[in-house]
Amino acid sequence: MDDRTKREETEKKAWDTLVSGAECFRKGNIRIFGNIRLLRFKTGIGDWTELPLHPSETLLKTFRMRRTAWALVRQNGELDERQVPIASDRDVFVRLKLALKRAVQAPALFAAGLFTRRRRYSHFLLLGWNCEVAYRYLRANGFLDSTFFAWAGGLDCEGMLNALRHFDELFTGELAFAPGGHGIFQDLATGVRMHSHWAPSADGTLPDIEEMKSELRSRAAHLREKFYRQLRDDEPTLAVMKLKPADCPKGDFHARRLLAQLREMGGRNLQLLIICQRADAVHFPAEHPDYFLRTVSRYNPDWQVVTEQLGDRFGWMRIWREFVPMHVLKQNKKYKFDR
Repeated sequence: MDDRTKREETEKKAWDTLVSGAECFRKGNIRIFGNIRLLRFKTGIGDWTELPLHPSETLLKTFRMRRTAWALVRQNGELDERQVPIASDRDVFVRLKLALKRAVQAPALFAAGLFTRRRRYSHFLLLGWNCEVAYRYLRANGFLDSTFFAWAGGLDCEGMLNALRHFDELFTGELAFAPGGHGIFQDLATGVRMHSHWAPSADGTLPDIEEMKSELRSRAAHLREKFYRQLRDDEPTLAVMKLKPADCPKGDFHARRLLAQLREMGGRNLQLLIICQRADAVHFPAEHPDYFLRTVSRYNPDWQVVTEQLGDRFGWMRIWREFVPMHVLKQNKKYKFDR
């Protein structure tokens, strides 16, 4: 088992631990003495005893006051980056750090832009594993146009292709709550997941389930019509697919199949952009005239996908300086990470 596979398994285990227990969020990690550390968590009303501890932390004692829980643990080995809570983007020191990073990167981005051809598109169809893609696009352009798969769960290439082949059937049949998902429904016929507009309230109660399903079906129908309209538009459209590392060994094969399926669905003035991590670009042929291939040095981890503090901000900014929206939309929606 190579290092990347081990890291992916570790990341998946950490993520499963985080989302399967009570709604607890790590707020602090303080060294007391030796390898003994005091952790602070923000918790919900539910069962707070299932704190999302890291595999290298041995629990010694837990206690709680209202919605704050503490855990005394023994740290086995070095700290992992996931054990240290990321600083809030509202923190003044974080703001200064990000401002400095942007100031340093600005001249390099300007210079790179002088030698980069701008490619302009009226529509951007964000497909598959797109949370970071959408976040980086929003940060670069100041707006985000909702599309069907911007609301759907992160799909790998096979899942994305299957969803496109059964596109007219998505969220028209039986729906059920997705395992481990808060306010996320799964289309039982295809396995595709989509966020509802509602989530459990602070006291754990839910609104009417049938009303939630009805709203989701109605929204899916609206976004499906919009997806077809943009796909079949005479104006230039760019479909964007960020590949998971596991998809990259057959990345060229997946890219050509996705493009063929989109064109079969009526794609007219359509191009495809594939994004992967730089280390995975070796799996693609040197010549790939049917689609664009661009890379970033590293993705954001799934548990901290909407932040500029991690990942490759410079690489993403270069991509969105090359692939540019032809029209600027007015952004009225407020996202969770901006609150």
